[in-house]
Amino acid sequence: MLRYKLIAYAMIFVIPFSLLAYVSVIGVSSSSRRVFSGVVYASPGVPVSGAMVVASGSEGYGYAITNSLGQYSITEGLKTGKYTVSVIAEGYLYEEIEDVSVTVGQQTSNIDIYLHLSGGISGRVTDAVSGTPLQNILVMASITSGGTYGWQAVTDANGNYHIITNLATGTYNATVVFPNGYIMKTVSGIAVTAGAEVKEVNLALERSGIISGRVTATPSGEPLGNATVTAGSEDGRYVGFAQTDATGYYRIATGLGTGTYTVFAMYGMSFDQVTNVNVVAGAETRNIDLELAVSPPPPSGIISGRVTDTNGAPIGSALVTAQGSAGSGSAYTDANGNYVISSGLGTGTYTVYASATGYLPKSVSGVSVTVDQVTSNINFQLSIIPPEQSGRISGTVQGDENPIPEFQHPVVVLLAGTLAAVVLAKLFNTKTRRVKLP
Repeated sequence: MLRYKLIAYAMIFVIPFSLLAYVSVIGVSSSSRRVFSGVVYASPGVPVSGAMVVASGSEGYGYAITNSLGQYSITEGLKTGKYTVSVIAEGYLYEEIEDVSVTVGQQTSNIDIYLHLSGGISGRVTDAVSGTPLQNILVMASITSGGTYGWQAVTDANGNYHIITNLATGTYNATVVFPNGYIMKTVSGIAVTAGAEVKEVNLALERSGIISGRVTATPSGEPLGNATVTAGSEDGRYVGFAQTDATGYYRIATGLGTGTYTVFAMYGMSFDQVTNVNVVAGAETRNIDLELAVSPPPPSGIISGRVTDTNGAPIGSALVTAQGSAGSGSAYTDANGNYVISSGLGTGTYTVYASATGYLPKSVSGVSVTVDQVTSNINFQLSIIPPEQSGRISGTVQGDENPIPEFQHPVVVLLAGTLAAVVLAKLFNTKTRRVKLP
């Protein structure tokens, strides 16, 4: 029975994280080329500066940040097609309009959205033993029932977090999501009221144990990259997962309390498991190796690099493809814009292509690859589709007056964070405001 639970865990965890890599294509750049021709209001006649207005669709992606007068116009990145236009502003509920038609060289005006007040949840995340504040920890708020609301935040250097977007009146859970080196934790039953902030929702995290090892193919002994490894405790209280790197090694460092575990590896339809693995919180259990009866991919060279915009901001989920007479391979960039193509590349010369929705594609030719060696720093800077090749969207956003001083400052969230909240909410069987993306 535990084997089937671990298979389910593998499917639950891996699919959302692949989606997370995919949706991070919309990582926002800091391009200064913006033309403002609309007004965003927090209440009738009161403009909101720093609101993010995003247009996304299968044909492109673009955004604008409202100026001090609340004006916005999305002028880049939009090919002819249908788009979803959304507004993200701290202190308010997320809102969107679907099926907005855009034509290159024309302006789609009067795309108006009304915003309602959000509530807020804030607190601190610390180490349960030492009390040390924990930085860069993802905290997600999800409504328990009766709505499609939720958001996320990342802790600062003092361990503090503030979730003050897209929380309608209702009851919420605050969950620390996959904290590296620690065990996930949830505070339940948080009563949130629109326009008010619930403070001191603190979370003290217990340290995770660590399981590490290697996954290889049998009988060849070749390493298996991108195999999924899941560890579940025999009592059902704890679970963690990881994927193997190009050399077959894995390290599960999140979610493992003290206990006895079954470690399960899966590659395609093949699997193997090791039982009775003892784990102690805060310590590492090494050399938990697994063998799968599969034929490993043929030996390959490796191409790695990074994809950014012209300002150096990473572009997540950009597609990078290598093509040459000795083979071909592809990979998507992660949230930091990094990619690794590690299969399908025989010794030879390749042309490497990079593309992302809303950007002009680019290529590098004459890339030399040798089997079992790494060709690194094949980097790309992609330019957003320029105004002369783009349609335009403008409009107004009106909403409730926001009386909370803490909420009255420009939005600093990236849309990639928005999507992280959406995908992770699905992971925990909650409902979160839907976001349509390329």
